[in-house]
Amino acid sequence: MAFNSDMIGSDTRHAAAASTSLSKMAHGFVSILARIGVKAHSALKSLQMARMLSTLANMSDHQLAQIGIQRSDIPKYAETLMAEE
Repeated sequence: MAFNSDMIGSDTRHAAAASTSLSKMAHGFVSILARIGVKAHSALKSLQMARMLSTLANMSDHQLAQIGIQRSDIPKYAETLMAEE
């Protein structure tokens, strides 16, 4: 069997090209997952804020006074609580 050095170079180039292509695909996939994660995190924060606002709004004025806020303070208070998380 004859040894052909051209075949080795060709195989190496194909392997390098395949590796680069796979790396680009993996990077693209990770990028997509990161964007999905950011959107999911943002959606979760929005949901948490809505639930907090709803809970606080459903409290009586007496209950709100017990935690030290007035009804008009609810949005600012909720934002403060969310920022502390």
